[in-house]
Amino acid sequence: MILVLGKNGQLSKEFQKINKEKTVYLSSQDLDLTKIDSIAPIIQEISPNLIVNFSAYNAVDLAEEDPKNILINSLAIKEIARYSSEREIPLIHISTDYVFDGIKGKYTEDDSPNPLNKYGKAKLDGENHIKSICKKYFIIRTSWLYSIHGDNFLTKVIGMYKNKSDLMGAYDLIGSPTSAKSLAYAIKHLIEFNKENEKNFGLFHFSNKGAISKYAFVEKIISLLISNGDIQEVSIKKVRNIDFNLAAQRPYNTSLISNKFAKKFNYKIPLWEDELKSIMGEI
Repeated sequence: MILVLGKNGQLSKEFQKINKEKTVYLSSQDLDLTKIDSIAPIIQEISPNLIVNFSAYNAVDLAEEDPKNILINSLAIKEIARYSSEREIPLIHISTDYVFDGIKGKYTEDDSPNPLNKYGKAKLDGENHIKSICKKYFIIRTSWLYSIHGDNFLTKVIGMYKNKSDLMGAYDLIGSPTSAKSLAYAIKHLIEFNKENEKNFGLFHFSNKGAISKYAFVEKIISLLISNGDIQEVSIKKVRNIDFNLAAQRPYNTSLISNKFAKKFNYKIPLWEDELKSIMGEI
C-alpha cells in the first residue's frame, strides 16, 4: 500500500498514469498539511507501507511572507518523518534545487546547501528533519519541473505564445529543466528497485541531463511550437532576472548533476532537450 500526498500536482498526475501498485492519493483537501496535529491520525487510517510526498508550497515569492511555507515545507515534513520513522516505513520526499545559492552550478549531493530565499530555506529544513529522524528515506532534489498539466513554466510560455503576448526570458538564470513525466518514471523505477535492494536510502539529485538559461529555454519551447505548425507573431526579449522585480531572490545557476541516482538505481536519465521534444509532442 502506497500513500501519495499531493494528488492534484503535476508530478502526481504523471505518476498516476504509470503506477500500478495499490495506492491512495490524498489532496490538500484530504490532508491539510498546515494542520500538523491531523497528519499522523489521517496517515494511520490508511496504514501505508510506503509514503511518497509530492506535496509542497511552491509559491516562491509568496513564501517570503506566507507562514504556510514553513508549515508545509518544514513542520509538516517533520511530522511525516516522525510517523515514518516510528513505523519503519520508507519515505520518498521531493525537494528542490533552490536549497543552493547558485554560485557554482552543476551541484552534486556532496555540495553544501545555502538557500537564498525563504522557500529554499524551508525546503532545506524539511530535508534536515527527514535526515535527522528517518533511517529509510529517499530525498530527491529536482529542478525546473514542468509538464502539460496545470500552472508551470511550460504552460505559461505556451499560453502567452498562443495569446500572441510578447515573451521575456532571463539570460542570467541557469538550470536543468526536468519534465514531471521523467521524474514520475524515475520514482516508479526507484520503488520497484527498492523492493529488492533496501540499501540505497539517502539523498539524490534527479533532473534531466544538461543545463540552459531561462531565455534559451523559452526560445526552445517557441521553436518547437513553430516546428509543430503553431505559428504566431511574438518576440522574445532577453532580460535579467532582476528586471522581473520579484520578491524572492533567485539563485543564478542551480543546474544539477544526477549521476548518483543513475548509478545507484541503474537508470538512464534523458537529456533535457530530448525530453522537452517528447513532451511537446503530446500537446
